[in-house]
Amino acid sequence: MENVPWHSDVKSFSEALAAKSQGEYEVACEHVHSCCVLLAKTDKFRVDGQWFTWIDYEKFHDLVASGKPFDSKDYMAPTPSWAVYGADEGGFDPVQYRYRKERHHRPKPTS
Repeated sequence: MENVPWHSDVKSFSEALAAKSQGEYEVACEHVHSCCVLLAKTDKFRVDGQWFTWIDYEKFHDLVASGKPFDSKDYMAPTPSWAVYGADEGGFDPVQYRYRKERHHRPKPTS
């Protein structure tokens, strides 16, 4: 854990990467608790100003079972507002309960 970056560092780095892409990619989603973000291709996953970075798993499995060719546009789903980059919720689903563990670290025993 000592080498894990802060979420603010991950955000800054990903924003810099997106800027280097000259609009080809943008930071689309984030999950603060996991310290991760998603860079997505703007021409593929942003439709009419809305991100479609989630997977419709039922549709995906139906497409696989059909045996016909398909691509990600065939099973992509809208990104929930709480998961969009910069949302107040920071990627936490508001209908789920967030458990905050109390940390009580005991001193290491001496030998």
